[in-house]
Amino acid sequence: MPMMAGRRGRAAAAALALSLAAPAAGAPGNGIRIGGAEGRLHPFLEVEDRYDSNVYYTADQKPVGDMVVHIRPGFDLTVPGEVTAAQLGGSIDWAQYLGLSAAETKSQLSKLYGQASLGLALNRRGAVGLEVDDEFRRAQGTTALDLTNAVVSNYNALRLRVPFRPGGGALVFTADGAWALETFEAFFTDPLCPSCTGDVGKLGYNEVRAGGDVKWLFLPRTSAVLQGGWFSRVPNDSAASHVSGVEGQTGLTGLVTPHLGATLKAGYSTTVGVASGNVGTWLATVEGEWIATDSASVKAGWTHALGVDPGPVLYTANRVYGGGRILLAGRYALRVDANWESRAYSPGSASASVLRVEPAVEAGIARWMSASFGYAYSKRTSSSFAADLQALPGFNFSKSETWLRLAVRY
Repeated sequence: MPMMAGRRGRAAAAALALSLAAPAAGAPGNGIRIGGAEGRLHPFLEVEDRYDSNVYYTADQKPVGDMVVHIRPGFDLTVPGEVTAAQLGGSIDWAQYLGLSAAETKSQLSKLYGQASLGLALNRRGAVGLEVDDEFRRAQGTTALDLTNAVVSNYNALRLRVPFRPGGGALVFTADGAWALETFEAFFTDPLCPSCTGDVGKLGYNEVRAGGDVKWLFLPRTSAVLQGGWFSRVPNDSAASHVSGVEGQTGLTGLVTPHLGATLKAGYSTTVGVASGNVGTWLATVEGEWIATDSASVKAGWTHALGVDPGPVLYTANRVYGGGRILLAGRYALRVDANWESRAYSPGSASASVLRVEPAVEAGIARWMSASFGYAYSKRTSSSFAADLQALPGFNFSKSETWLRLAVRY
């Protein structure tokens, strides 16, 4: 009997371990249960049909529009926990151009893109924690405004944070470091600037950051913040110079009232040891969000910052952004987002600005299916660039995009 009981015990333990390790079935929209009831795996598929009025320019500087079909299979996995939490997600995106206006778009522009992310938090309630995040994306386009032609960006960013919470967490000291790597590929052979395509590979860079912050939670949902750090960007092209700098800012962030949140920060950033001359500017962030109800909110903000474009090229930027969202009948949502950014490059007098306005309608068809329909208008203007660059229409253009997206999520 004791031997039989031991075998039964080992069998029960093995069955328990198997049940925790093996994924359990779930209903559509609820995901697949992983590791008991906590972890959830959600496979998904998105199909998007998008019309872009300006995908590239012909040799005679005429914009070419086309329809693009995106097919995005992917997944996300969330494992919450009081002590340890993890998130993992990724998707691939095949962009198929249909060649409605020019056959070249179908053969030259159809490409594979994708993204992946990993987040891990350890000892979340303890005095000393550890947070690791990694993000990768391969996408058409970049935030840089000094490039002469369209590009494909391969970007990876790794970040490590070590928070220290003495005395229960009202005061949190955090040390952090980050490493980013970005490379570029030509989106297509530009008939207006064939030589520009060959130079794209030299624009990649590595960027390292180190710093820390102190956060004091002096009210239940409001905190004072002091941040500081150092950064260094090293271009892949050995002929280009690297840029290093320091920055610091302080301010307040949190809820002013149960329905109004705000962030106010100010500081200064400057480069260090740049041969052509250091560039410094003040930093500012002003943001407010009005949460009218659980289903309606409006946000607006403004920032002033120092930035680096590939090259490297330094600039100061002003950015104004805003948006709103309202949920109707528990199933339909109306949203609008707007962003305007102006950059002044240094040294020199070149400048560029980008405006984008994007309204959309979102619908929850079922727990496991959703759809959205939207429109986006973009406009870029530039001035004082070199004459041969200023003549390129890519430095001054506008475009309209309309899309319909269907998403299925298990």
